[in-house]
Amino acid sequence: MGKVKFSVFADLHYREGNWNWADKRLAAVFERAEKSGSQFIMHCGDFCHNVRAAKEILEQYNNFHIPAYHTMGNHDFEESQDISEVCEAYRMNGRSFYSFELNGNKFISLDTNFYHNESGELCHYANASVYEKCHQQEQLLSPEQLDFLARELDSCSGMAVIFSHASVWRSNGITNKTDAQKIIFAHSNVPVLWINGHYHRNSLNILNNLAAFDLNSTTSDWVNNPHNAYPPELMAKFRLSNHELLFSEPVHAVVTVDGDGEVKIEGMDGAMYLGITHEMTGNPSADKMGIECDASVLSAHFRIITEK
Repeated sequence: MGKVKFSVFADLHYREGNWNWADKRLAAVFERAEKSGSQFIMHCGDFCHNVRAAKEILEQYNNFHIPAYHTMGNHDFEESQDISEVCEAYRMNGRSFYSFELNGNKFISLDTNFYHNESGELCHYANASVYEKCHQQEQLLSPEQLDFLARELDSCSGMAVIFSHASVWRSNGITNKTDAQKIIFAHSNVPVLWINGHYHRNSLNILNNLAAFDLNSTTSDWVNNPHNAYPPELMAKFRLSNHELLFSEPVHAVVTVDGDGEVKIEGMDGAMYLGITHEMTGNPSADKMGIECDASVLSAHFRIITEK
């Protein structure tokens, strides 16, 4: 099985009203992908909030000369009528989960945006209200996706890299994460790297043959208590910046994997823009799981142990 090197980033959050230089951040991701020899680029959800308003930056990403892929986040369909509009904009061939193979390794993108409505029916948040879309009570992998995951791992002879927006290990992650973990652990001969976005945090956890990589936002941390910490003229012009604490650099990772389970994550260090921290704005720097906000992406080099 051959090695595969790819670039991965999350939570770009392009939208009108945000002051976060999404275009410049994307250009920096492109530049590093080229210099590193990345074979593809993956975004782990929340690329934008409105695919129509983001048409220009989406065209840059979708048409980049290195293959560029999307994973569905909870904000990607925030202002869309249904999931098909986003699938078309993200070139997902009609459905929000898919896989591809490269050098004998599987790369799987899953959609964690399913929930049960009041009648108990399984629905997608794309068809919910805007409030429900942004304040999800469940983050489910549909039964169809769990079956899909099992089949993909059945036929995997190398390494499996799974991308999603919600986490497969966090207590506030995928609602039915135990079902997904059981499928992975049942394929104990397959090394699995699972990369997610969503939480704007940075961590790595190993569970049997599963390495779960919580990938930081490339852009900022969203804070509940509004602030006026940035220059007044910018705060006045960009109405949503009072809920963002920006990162100076577009933090992301270049990852190299091989079929034997070796993983090399090349992260990068960053800083809070203008030195403005959570404490300075009256916001906690740790999330619900006690993980601190750190304007960086971790680096690591390890091997996932499997049962042969």
